[in-house]
Amino acid sequence: MSDPKEVSRGVNLTLRYLTFLVGIFIMSIGIALSVYALIGTTPISAIPLVMSYATPFSLGVYTVGINIVLLIFQILLLRRRFELIQLLQIPAAFAFGSFCDLSVWLLRGLDGVAADSYLIQLGLSLAASVVLGIGVWLQVTPRVLTLAGDGAAVALEIVTRRPFSTVKIMVDSTLVVIAVILSLLFFGELLGVREGTVIAAVLVGYVVRLLHRHVKWPAVLSRPGVHGS
Repeated sequence: MSDPKEVSRGVNLTLRYLTFLVGIFIMSIGIALSVYALIGTTPISAIPLVMSYATPFSLGVYTVGINIVLLIFQILLLRRRFELIQLLQIPAAFAFGSFCDLSVWLLRGLDGVAADSYLIQLGLSLAASVVLGIGVWLQVTPRVLTLAGDGAAVALEIVTRRPFSTVKIMVDSTLVVIAVILSLLFFGELLGVREGTVIAAVLVGYVVRLLHRHVKWPAVLSRPGVHGS
């Protein structure tokens, strides 16, 4: 006969991973909205978007690639302190990349909508940041896994002993600078990195904090004693 506590713990863990997957799917919708806004995407998607403009490969393919690179960075940085469970960032990266391509396809009707109106571009960019913030909140609150971008920041936090918020800014800034350089090299102008990138950098964190403060679920899933967790 099954132990009720083990069953409850299994249900809890399943709910947490499902919440994580829903979170990264919603994140991908936010990223797709920022793509069609035409005024810059999020820091983690900046390099993939620039490279997708410059080559035949998709945003999702490069999203997987940048996440794998950031995972390798974590392994090199942490060495023996790297937790093997974080290798689950690999399937998470493939899921996230696939969701990004799917969301870009699902929202393809927005292609060209913002081309002649800065107000529409700004509106889509703001909407993208809000949606992305909701996705990030759903991704991080179950506390089962992180995408490689946040994982890299956690690794730097461990090694440098600096606050997570500080090293997160360092990671994001580095990704944006690389994207800017690539954009200038390939196109001689800024594509994929503009004021929308700054909007995302500021607004996403605000949305996440607001939701953490006022919405108890799904954070309650990861609290000790809840459903046997």
